[in-house]
Amino acid sequence: MSFSCINECFQTITDEDVLEAMKKIPGYLDITPSDFLEVYQIAFDHAVARIKTAILAEQVMTQKVIFVKEDAPLIEAVIKMAEHEISGLVVLNEDDIITGVISEKDFLSRMNKKKAPSFVQVLLQCVDSSACLAVPLKTLNVREVMSSPPITVKKDTTMLEVANTLDKFNINRVPVRDDNNRLAGIIARSDLVQAMC
Repeated sequence: MSFSCINECFQTITDEDVLEAMKKIPGYLDITPSDFLEVYQIAFDHAVARIKTAILAEQVMTQKVIFVKEDAPLIEAVIKMAEHEISGLVVLNEDDIITGVISEKDFLSRMNKKKAPSFVQVLLQCVDSSACLAVPLKTLNVREVMSSPPITVKKDTTMLEVANTLDKFNINRVPVRDDNNRLAGIIARSDLVQAMC
C-alpha cells in the first residue's frame, strides 16, 4: 500500500468513525472527535515522514545484480536479459563504474523510427518489411545502444527519494552506487512495495 493510498484512507475517517472508536475505549475521554482527528493527523504525518526517511536504499536494494560490460557484444546483453527474464541491465565499464543502463526500450528505439515505439509498432514494421529490423543490431556493442548517463541513487538515499526518482524518470528500476560510483545493488518498484509492507 502506498503512502498516498494510506493518506487517502485517513482522509475517509469520519466523526462517526471516531465516536465509535472512542466508545470502545473504557472510561471517560475528555476530547472531541475533531480534537482527536487533529492529534491523529499530526501523529500520522509524523509517522509517515519518519518511515519515508528512515529506510535507506542499501536496506531495500538487491545486492546480486545482473550486469553487462559496455564493450560486450549486444547479443550478450540480450542473452542475459532472456536467461534471467529481466527487461534491463546495468552497464559497467572496465573499472566496474556504472556508465549506463540497457533496456527493452533501448532496443525498441534502435529498431524503429519513432522516438518511443511500442513492441507492436516494431512488430508491425518487421511484418510489413522484407527484413528483420534486429539484423543491423548484430554488429553493435552494448555501449552503442545503452542509455547514458545512467540514473542512479546512492546507498544512503532515502526510500522516499528512490520512489521519487522512479516516478520522475518513469523507470522501473534504479542502480544503487557506492561513493566511488561502483555498483552496490539495484532497486525495483517491487522492492519498494515490499519495504512498505
